[in-house]
Amino acid sequence: MKKLTGLGNRTYNVMFHTHTVAGIVISFALFVIFYAGAFSLFRHEMFQWENPSARIAVDEHMDYDLALAKVDSVYNLDWHSITNVVFPNEHYPFLQVYGAVKVNDTTTERMAAYVEPGTYRVQDMREPLTTVGTTLYFLHYFRQIPVIGLYLSGLVGLFFLFATVTGVLIHWRNLFTKFYAFVREGKWKTIWTNAHTVLGIMGLPLHLIYGITGAFFGLLNLILLPSVLLLFDGDTSKVFNMIRPEDAIEVAEDAPRTQHKPLMTYMADIQEQFPGYTITRLKVRNLDRQDALATWGIDDHKGILSSGLLTMHLADGKVMEEISTIPYEKAYSQSIIDLITKLHFGDFGGILIKIVYFVLSILTCFMIITGVLIWQTARDNPRYTDKQRQFHHRVTKVYLAICLSMFPAFALIFLANKSIPMDLAGRVDWVNGIFFGGWLLLTLMGLRWNRYAVLNKNYLNIGGLMSLLVPVFNGMATGDWFWMTWNSTSWVAYVDLFWLGSGVVALYLAFFVLKDSYPPKMPPKRAQKAKPATKSIHPKETVVEKNPKKVPVFRFNFLRG
Repeated sequence: MKKLTGLGNRTYNVMFHTHTVAGIVISFALFVIFYAGAFSLFRHEMFQWENPSARIAVDEHMDYDLALAKVDSVYNLDWHSITNVVFPNEHYPFLQVYGAVKVNDTTTERMAAYVEPGTYRVQDMREPLTTVGTTLYFLHYFRQIPVIGLYLSGLVGLFFLFATVTGVLIHWRNLFTKFYAFVREGKWKTIWTNAHTVLGIMGLPLHLIYGITGAFFGLLNLILLPSVLLLFDGDTSKVFNMIRPEDAIEVAEDAPRTQHKPLMTYMADIQEQFPGYTITRLKVRNLDRQDALATWGIDDHKGILSSGLLTMHLADGKVMEEISTIPYEKAYSQSIIDLITKLHFGDFGGILIKIVYFVLSILTCFMIITGVLIWQTARDNPRYTDKQRQFHHRVTKVYLAICLSMFPAFALIFLANKSIPMDLAGRVDWVNGIFFGGWLLLTLMGLRWNRYAVLNKNYLNIGGLMSLLVPVFNGMATGDWFWMTWNSTSWVAYVDLFWLGSGVVALYLAFFVLKDSYPPKMPPKRAQKAKPATKSIHPKETVVEKNPKKVPVFRFNFLRG
């Protein structure tokens, strides 16, 4: 096959080394982001599995005015501030309210609550009952790390974008030949390199999307800082008012009180004007005043630019077309944030796009592992001293332990969600403590396994067994076995079946694919004739060297140890 024109030797070497350095520096952090991000794609779909009380159908006749009145009676909302309302959907059947509460004349604090349909009971969301989807979502941009977590995830995204571009450049010359020449036989370094290249090219569109959007979300404040300081005199509100002009409209705190039409009336008018669209959220100010302002969010969840915002004064109910963002007709400044958000979370094209994102994210995790193994095997040769090779081995083992232990750790948080009673005080802290504590313990266990094959196989065994227990724990705790919830709350069944399938696949790989992956012991005759061995980076292994003046070469791989 004809080769493409590649880089010159000097440029190639520079790109190759920068690609290697950038990749190894961010490898385990990038693995955490992609693995946690793959699961957080379905955080809304997982909510009914987490919370048995949410396993109900959406109440299409819910009185939203009554629900907001109930919230107001509990919190005494400051309606002059922005109050966000998220309407129920098939995954989250509760009405969510995020607003502000006046502490005194000059201070307000944020609140969050949801309203149950039927009973209209108000539940404070600042002390949530469940946490699985939220914890994994926060983990994928390191929110658990105070202050700098988000910025670290943005820097990882930026380095990942750089590694993606340099990776394409260094493989450009043999791009097609390497892609079609992928084999499962030969030296392990060759297999890892081919797998790394092929998976990198397969996921290239997703990698570019996540590199750009991840860096954007993580470093947004730093990106806007120069503009805020130079163009807007340090006033951040002016910047965001350009993106959301409805927030710049003035409403008077002392405006006369009045009674408006029910919210359902306005919603019916919007549905008639935009058939096929769903009203997803409402942003309202001065709801109980004459100049009440409402912004409705609509979306058909099919296109990248299909979302829109319709702003109106509730006094007359007319849409303010000059600042509303009509789907597919939005200006660049109005559409860029929504575009980046949809691309990052796969919130378009239905569930199929999310499944594609999930599969590509998992393949990217495998690509990251192959990159680490390429780095290790490339440094396991006589050019490096024994001390250097021991360091490379320890770094690789730490990286693999952190990354591969995430599989059983994620199964553990699902098990903890069903093991901790729903009415236990501080339930979320208990579940998160079990998850992060278990992940740390699993990582430390992996550091004791000196061979990569043992580390890999043990994590598959542990994760496989724990995965099989997830649907069992759910059925025992709630009585909703997956064959019973298939027609009523299908996503509960899908979560159980996912973990059931993951457990079967993991145990199959551990017992059948990797059962003969260990290298045979050295024959007795060769061991007797061998000269004294040099120190191995595997303390329990004996390595025979043919020439005592040369440093022996050690070969390690993901399957054989």
